[in-house]
Amino acid sequence: MGYRVFGLTLVRLCRHCRLLAVLALLCFLLPLGAGQAAERLLTQGVNFQGVTLAVTAPEGDNVPRLLEQYMGNMEDVAQYCKIVSMEESAATDALERGEITAVLVLPRDFIRGVMWGENPDLRLVVAGDRPLESLLLLWVGQSACDILSAFQAGVYAVLESYEQSPPPGLTRDQVVLDINLRYISLAAGRAGMFRTEMVSATQALPIPLHYALSLTVFFALAAAPVFVPLYSGDWLAFQRRLRAAGRGVWAGWLSALAAGAAALLLLLVPALLAVGEGSVPAAVGAALLISLFVSLFVSVCCLAAGNAAGCGLLAFALCVLSLALAGGIVPPVLLPGPVRALGGLSPVTWLRQLAAWPMGYPVDGLSWVCLAVSAAGMTFLSLSLYRRRVDRQEVSV
Repeated sequence: MGYRVFGLTLVRLCRHCRLLAVLALLCFLLPLGAGQAAERLLTQGVNFQGVTLAVTAPEGDNVPRLLEQYMGNMEDVAQYCKIVSMEESAATDALERGEITAVLVLPRDFIRGVMWGENPDLRLVVAGDRPLESLLLLWVGQSACDILSAFQAGVYAVLESYEQSPPPGLTRDQVVLDINLRYISLAAGRAGMFRTEMVSATQALPIPLHYALSLTVFFALAAAPVFVPLYSGDWLAFQRRLRAAGRGVWAGWLSALAAGAAALLLLLVPALLAVGEGSVPAAVGAALLISLFVSLFVSVCCLAAGNAAGCGLLAFALCVLSLALAGGIVPPVLLPGPVRALGGLSPVTWLRQLAAWPMGYPVDGLSWVCLAVSAAGMTFLSLSLYRRRVDRQEVSV
């Protein structure tokens, strides 16, 4: 009897072959294209032309020209910022025309004030219609202030030591000049103080594989409305008649789960083989586990909503939230810390790791535990909802 119910369930599902075909195309084609596009975007970046900062000072002050000369020779600064010296009126006009990004107005005797710890005030004029560049300049300015504060603390420590025990033949002015030149040298060669470390935007998986598997899992989970006919309408009325004949709800419920898992398996196996390299038996095994889990998720959404519209809304909301937490929209390294910490609770994360397992990537213990616990919970909830829906049909007819 169970095999016959399963066969009838498959026949009912096959009546919606057009929707399954569309789902197959989404699972097969879109993740591949999205993965390649994400790799190009995250590795090559956007077309950012940098900022142009005009530096002005009172007439007769040659500090802007010195900054233009020396700052332009710093490769790390020249990559994103071009320094030009201009008169204040000319710089303001150029800012209004959009030829420069911002104007830095230096006070008189700026260098002397910095050397003697007076910290003269600066004025930065930015364009209101270019917020990204303005934020970049703000960040650069804050970083420069942090470096300057640290250097000045060192200068004060040296001067305090000098005043406690002045070396013979060394004047205070000479100490001030020498220590400032020393810190200027450290600032110019600051690149040697840091170690460059490459960090993948998607952490464990390569960028194309991360996004391809994330979207594959997303479309599989979001396909819940396709399977609504297995959990509603006259099909539940048929299950009611079987119950009247002494049959339980197990046969109908298991048949719906098995039919959904079989359809998802046929969609996921080619998708997993297309996005990455790995053994075919391992890919089939991973796809089978994913299909069973997704089929349980589909059953809960279909039974909880009761109709295709409600099921689609519920499944889409849950899937988008899971995709966002798993770093399938914004890369994990760019997510806020608290949000990134919740990524391990996303079904997309668990299923993505499981899908990458045949390709040689490990599945952590937390994902296995979450998969087992959530599958057990969805099994209990799905069976309870299925029995309630069948009993409700029994009362209403």
